[in-house]
Amino acid sequence: MIKADVPQDVTEYKEQFFFGMNSRQLICSVLMIVVAVLVFLVGSKFISTDILVYITIALIAPLAAVGFLKYNGMGFEKIAATVAEFYVSNQRRRMEYLPDEIEIHDTVRKIYIQQLEEERRAEKKNMKRRGETFERK
Repeated sequence: MIKADVPQDVTEYKEQFFFGMNSRQLICSVLMIVVAVLVFLVGSKFISTDILVYITIALIAPLAAVGFLKYNGMGFEKIAATVAEFYVSNQRRRMEYLPDEIEIHDTVRKIYIQQLEEERRAEKKNMKRRGETFERK
């Protein structure tokens, strides 16, 4: 009997084009190989091999990211655009939310201040009855 794997979610399905890679990954893989070969052919005449390896990795890494990197269903270019928009553009909303704890703290503070004012008034009243002068400290 022939069995076929069926993904639970349709969005998880990926079309395999060549060697288990989709067309985007295949194109980026070919470009990475071409860039690496060209850099080594041209650079080996001018730069030592150990330094040339680091230069090649730095040139190939963006191609690898474009071809293979996915995060929450977004490709590298979508991730880069979202990050750039977040850090560069103006924020559309300001933080207006105040947690309940802050509102409770403000309410308790108002009640405490009212009690202090009432005690102070009562103290002034008692001092006037006794004929003492009230001095602010």
